[in-house]
Amino acid sequence: MRAWFWFGTLSLSLGFVVPGLGAQSPDREPLDVARVLAARYPESPSMSYIPGLAWSGSYRLATLTGEARWLDKPRREMRPFLTGERPAIAERYSLTSLAGHMAFADAAAADSDEAAALLARRAADFILPESPDEVVRFATGWTDDMFMATSVWARVAASTGDERYARAVGRLLTTYADRLQRADGLFIHAETGAHAWGRGNGFAALGLAEALTLLPESWADRPRVLDAYRRLMVALLPHQTEDGSWRQVIDQPTAYQELTVTALAVTAMARGVRLGWLDAARFMPAIERGWQAVVARTADDGTLRDVCTSTGAQATLEYYMTRPVVNGADDRGGAIVLLAAIEMEMLRREGAVPR
Repeated sequence: MRAWFWFGTLSLSLGFVVPGLGAQSPDREPLDVARVLAARYPESPSMSYIPGLAWSGSYRLATLTGEARWLDKPRREMRPFLTGERPAIAERYSLTSLAGHMAFADAAAADSDEAAALLARRAADFILPESPDEVVRFATGWTDDMFMATSVWARVAASTGDERYARAVGRLLTTYADRLQRADGLFIHAETGAHAWGRGNGFAALGLAEALTLLPESWADRPRVLDAYRRLMVALLPHQTEDGSWRQVIDQPTAYQELTVTALAVTAMARGVRLGWLDAARFMPAIERGWQAVVARTADDGTLRDVCTSTGAQATLEYYMTRPVVNGADDRGGAIVLLAAIEMEMLRREGAVPR
């Protein structure tokens, strides 16, 4: 199997308290934040993209720090799926559930675990389209699909070299970009929800970035995917708020400032600068301000502030503007902020790579 897996001390300063958030230490570094979140999340292990992101983040944290302890939690929580004690693919089938297999692909690459590799490939096969008119099985038509399917297909494509998965990623991302990316570069959530939902744009950004990271330079759809990614990154810049965050509906000035879109924007931009897809001089100020907005909403105990709850596509703007906010422990927010913390640490270590 080809290896493709991505490859401090906690602050002792006095804490302070932000309303609705636990104690915080000022000037925390990305690894400080990542260690706290990896230790806590997921609190409710299941087969879903949310625990999958947290488990994958823990594997990456172990690689970055050389601290094997970060492997204990994901290995323990993923084991029931590997042994068959809990079914990894189970009804009701959905891409959000099946995307959790990204963690098994990462475990296979890091641990040379053939059982995990087989499980990831089984999921990748399970969501391949079954007819010419189908782009991906169990599609919602939302930008969410761009990340959920790509997270599995791109990893399995990278580990196996099987062109079917790379072609599937290319068709998915270019089809959704054609349908959902506006002329200004932002994405609407869905044709049935034509609003620039924050986390929906974050899902689009992460799906595009994952494909560009994991698939080879020779990948046929790279130019179109890179163009869609760059257009989205540029489109985000003017909508960043004073404190560095992005909003629940990105282009609505009265929408609330939301943590997960901010963390996903930081993730996608930081990776783009590090890997040479984006101009560092243009994007680093936005990345650093965005990271500070993330840190301000993340307490020392891993509780969070301003996390939009689960959101499906709906027609009205009011639906998106009034989605409830989670303040406290949250598996989704914890996993997404962990991803941002790791990307920030990698950017600070490696800097930008000309390409």
